[in-house]
Amino acid sequence: MRLAWLAAISVLAVVMAVLTPYVLRTESTWQAAAWLVMLAATVTGIAMLLRAELLIRRLERDTRSDASET
Repeated sequence: MRLAWLAAISVLAVVMAVLTPYVLRTESTWQAAAWLVMLAATVTGIAMLLRAELLIRRLERDTRSDASET
């Protein structure tokens, strides 16, 4: 389920990236700057979620391997 949410947020980031040239051309400077901040925050959030997912999987794998040794 975690990967489904991550995929949905990634699709949002891709849509935002595709729309960025249009926003930069048509919106005011402040609105374009806000758009870029939101895009950067979305990409940063995805990177953090990916890192957390990898760490959680590693912890789960380590926990299972420790339990099987005892």
